[in-house]
Order: sequence, then C-alpha cells, then structure tokens
Amino acid sequence: MAERIKLNRITLREQKQKLFLYERFLPALEARKQQFLMQLAIVRKEIGEQQAVMERQLEEITRWSSLYWNMTTILPFFISLREIRRHVKNVAGLKVPVLEEVVFDDPPYSLFATPYSFDEVLSKTREVISLREHIKILKEQEEILMAGFRKTSQRINLYEQRLIPGCREVIRKVTVYLQDQQAAAVGVAKVAKRLSEEASY
Repeated sequence: MAERIKLNRITLREQKQKLFLYERFLPALEARKQQFLMQLAIVRKEIGEQQAVMERQLEEITRWSSLYWNMTTILPFFISLREIRRHVKNVAGLKVPVLEEVVFDDPPYSLFATPYSFDEVLSKTREVISLREHIKILKEQEEILMAGFRKTSQRINLYEQRLIPGCREVIRKVTVYLQDQQAAAVGVAKVAKRLSEEASY
C-alpha cells in the first residue's frame, strides 16, 4: 500500500531536500559506473594477454613431455605452492585483490642427482603455475568489478526512474494544492470583504 502524502509545506520542503540530494549523488554514481567500466576493460585485456602467454608456455612444455617423464618422482616437491601473496587495492570503493607473488616450496637438490634439464623444466613449470594463479586473481577482480558495476547501475536506475521522478511528482502535486488553497483563500477574503462592505450600507 502506497504511503499517503500530506499536502503541506513540510512535505514540499522535505521532497525538495530529497530531490536535491538525489540529483547531487547521481553524477557521482555515474562517475563510479564509468570507473568500473574502464577497470573492467583493463582487467579483461590483461586476462586475455596472460592466457595467451600461458598457452604459449604450455605448447612449449608439451614439446618437452619426454623430459617430464624422467622427472615425475622429484618435480612435484618443487612445484608445491607454499604461499600466494596478495594485497588489496581500492577501485571506486571496492576492495579488489592484486597478486604480489607466488611462492613455491624450495627444497635443496643436487645438480648431479637430477637430470641436466631439470632447472629449465622447473623454471617453465613454475612460470605456468604462477600465470595460472595470476589469471585466477584477475578473474576474481573481474567478478568483483562486475558486481560493483551491476549494483551501481541498479542504483542509478532507481534514482533516474523512481526516486527523482517520484519527488518531482510529489513536489508538483503539493505545489498545485498549495496554489489552489492560496487562490481559494484569496477568493474567500474578497467575498468576505464585499459582504462586509455591503453590510455597512
């Protein structure tokens, strides 16, 4: 059930104040929405670039598949993730994760006890794992930014389609009512004056 509006000066003042605030916040929301769009474009471009790099690295690793077979017993100890270091940056009021570093377990090993290509295979494998983690965090960024964009768009729509037109309509109704009341009061005053003048003759 819609709230009944009181047609008086207090309502008029309140609605004018609300309209002023809505119209003041709307440009800030529009700017925030644009910021999300720009950041989303940057993140999506970076996801594409990182995925292309990872695909190239995987192709290169595929060519070394025979080398991997010689290292299946020792390699897992050196590609185990110890920590994924990340920090948070602020994008238009949203906390967005940023990858700092991927840290691997690094047990000591003998150069003589490992195959000659172990260092290179290890390095390439770690690069691919680091890229994978980087892409994961970029996709997290994309999700957070998209949620912020959607929420801001909904708020803009609420302001533009309901709150601002609603305030304007109430202001119009109250203004018309008060003008009618004023006109009626003037009319009553004129009639009263005329009647009092007629009564004095």
